[in-house]
Amino acid sequence: MAKLRNHRMFGPPPSDEEKRIAERTAFVARFIVLREGRSSRAHRRIEAMEWAVNASVEDVYVLFREAFVANGDRMSGVDKDLNRALDHARRSSQHFVDPYLERATTSFSEALKDYMRSNELLFGPDVEEVPRSGGWKMPKITKKKITS
Repeated sequence: MAKLRNHRMFGPPPSDEEKRIAERTAFVARFIVLREGRSSRAHRRIEAMEWAVNASVEDVYVLFREAFVANGDRMSGVDKDLNRALDHARRSSQHFVDPYLERATTSFSEALKDYMRSNELLFGPDVEEVPRSGGWKMPKITKKKITS
């Protein structure tokens, strides 16, 4: 049986920009999973992060790492998770460009929403059924009342 990649098998190969976006998306998605069972105030900083559409996986890696450094976290476990997410992104994004492009975002909160939707599909709406949950929280958005 032929090895299936994605629906681009017969179409044009992905552009460098599409590969960069897919790799960044794969990195963020894997990092969310790896850090889900852990708790850190750095998570609150990361949850509020946004990045440019042209940001590379390395740019986001640095942003995330800086949040943990600023928080004073022990970096051995963080670096391990960051590197595991980076390795995963470099491998999986080569084979699943289109699915990652469909899930691409320029904010952590949007990536986290995508993760939570996936968990709900897998485990149902009961948060208690989700393994290793609690490391991430949706950032609270403060709405300002505009008066004229």
